[in-house]
Amino acid sequence: MIYLLIICLGLFLGAATASLLTRKYATGITAVQFITAAGVLIASAGILFTRFSAGRVEFLHPWAFIFLLLPVAVLWAYTAGRKMFSRTIKYSLTHLKISQQSLRVLFTRWLPAILYTLALLLMSAALARPVRVDRTVLPPTEGIDIILLLDVSASMQKQDFYPNRFVAAQKTALRFISQRLNDRIGVVAFAKDALLQAPLTLDHEALSEYIASLYLGMVDPNYTAIGDGLAVSANHLKDSKAKSKIIILLTDGDSNAGTIEPLMAAKAAAAYGIRVYTIGTAAAPGKNPYANAKDEINEGLLLEIATKTGGKFYRANNENELSQIYDTINELEKTEFSPSTSIHRTDEYQSLLGLALCFLLLGLLLEKIFLIQVP
Repeated sequence: MIYLLIICLGLFLGAATASLLTRKYATGITAVQFITAAGVLIASAGILFTRFSAGRVEFLHPWAFIFLLLPVAVLWAYTAGRKMFSRTIKYSLTHLKISQQSLRVLFTRWLPAILYTLALLLMSAALARPVRVDRTVLPPTEGIDIILLLDVSASMQKQDFYPNRFVAAQKTALRFISQRLNDRIGVVAFAKDALLQAPLTLDHEALSEYIASLYLGMVDPNYTAIGDGLAVSANHLKDSKAKSKIIILLTDGDSNAGTIEPLMAAKAAAAYGIRVYTIGTAAAPGKNPYANAKDEINEGLLLEIATKTGGKFYRANNENELSQIYDTINELEKTEFSPSTSIHRTDEYQSLLGLALCFLLLGLLLEKIFLIQVP
């Protein structure tokens, strides 16, 4: 379209310069000016259309728009051109001529020509092959698979975090998910038992709903089975083809239930190439008015689990520190992702061609049957 605009502008300026320098071939110069001016308008309309369609419509053969000058030339030849190139004889009594400009006469003279011109315009546009473009962003073929392993035991209701440990854990988990758009994430909740709440998924909106629906007491809340939670998480990750597999274990207590020892589960996770980041969520005595010296958080166990699997251990004393820990893990486990887009094109020229044929047929019917001109 831009090239067509430049060509038409050049021709128009050349014709305008020629008309200023010489009066020779004035009729031809006027014709060139008319056609190139129409070309400028057509090219400008095409550029505006491309801009405002926001890439939803494309033309596979934009060079075909040059044929839009053909119907413009035909219309000009039918009207102004016919008068300019035809010989006229002046009579002295032409003022006595009776006007015959009725509505039927106007229709007979102009309607078929207008219909033919519209048909040619639509055919030229169809030749440019317009297509509707649908773009879909494809998910990454390689990313990080993450299991959020959340403690839902009774001690998570303590208020050394605002409003309590469990709600703070939910909020920071949701925030973490919003920053990992290209990774599959799943959720496992554990107390006395461990339950897979959400499998690995890229549907983060649904995942957020699962996390928001978690509540204390959904399983027996009086015990903490860290080993079982790790085992369920590792079992779900072991067959993953992702380039990196991690578990983020968040708990405020020590393992006091379950059939699998935490360190055995950590060893199994390490064998499958799974890193475990452990987070202890309980304020140390003196760090918070609600801190309790009787909290059973086992820093040594959480540190050993992280070390065996190549992860790290963190201790959060409040909700701000918990958010910072998630931010740190987010930075450590970056996903390099080059977005790819699937483009689907649907041809739309059929409707233009069908409409053009309708105009052509209607013009022929009107000219040859209903609006017959008698010389």
